[in-house]
Amino acid sequence: MTIQVEHHLAKQEAKHRIEELIENCRQEYKAELQHLVVDWTDDTAHIRLQARGYSTAGSLGIKDKVVDLDFYLPFLLQVFGKKIKSVIHDRIEQSLA
Repeated sequence: MTIQVEHHLAKQEAKHRIEELIENCRQEYKAELQHLVVDWTDDTAHIRLQARGYSTAGSLGIKDKVVDLDFYLPFLLQVFGKKIKSVIHDRIEQSLA
């Protein structure tokens, strides 16, 4: 699944806000998360997580005017794909506002 969110921030400020969003989500969903690893390489985060028995991985790239998130959505969750995409897009958009 691919999600793109436009922003009007400096790249480093966008990265800082995304880092905060990830940490907030880690705290907010700590009961559901069995595993969350975020490895940054420059402006790209490589993310692996397991929650409620489902595993996924992907990358999140911070660019000058857009944040790109590309991740694998497990087959059994694809029926909820539109809702998942909407929720993630909205959370990223709010953090970059």
